Amino acid sequence: RENQEELTMKQKKICRWLKGLTVLLGTMGVAFFGGVTVLAFYMRQQNPQNPVWSFVFFSWYTAVLCYGVLFQFWNVCTQIGRDNSFSLENVRSFHRMAMLGVAAGAGYLARMVYLIAAGGFWWPVFLYNFALILLSVVFVTLCEALSQLVRNAYEVKRENELTI
Repeated sequence: RENQEELTMKQKKICRWLKGLTVLLGTMGVAFFGGVTVLAFYMRQQNPQNPVWSFVFFSWYTAVLCYGVLFQFWNVCTQIGRDNSFSLENVRSFHRMAMLGVAAGAGYLARMVYLIAAGGFWWPVFLYNFALILLSVVFVTLCEALSQLVRNAYEVKRENELTI
């Protein structure tokens, strides 16, 4: 009994730390995407004909997806704090994060195509977007792997509870 209470306290502590990290990442996102917005409008003011400044709209799209991921991660943290790490809720949250990663990768691809079509092709920008697409693939793979691992652990936990 005492050992279980100690474990529950550790879970709650982990939950608080992870939620603190989530808040920190959210705050950093506000600073980053705010800075990107200022930069984009500065670029537009300097050269309105250059389509590169319009990347800000894609950046806002990415910001919305990032905050969606943070929201889903917050849900995972909540389940950890409830000592329910291996739950169907977490399976769904990790899967939703993966789908948001797919949407981000599609957004980076759309941004690349848009810049090429608008005459804003520039190798560093192309390579940057390509790297972001690859990063999205890695993120999606990790989230789906975690989703499946949590699902398997949930099923093992459920089987063990049924046999006791």
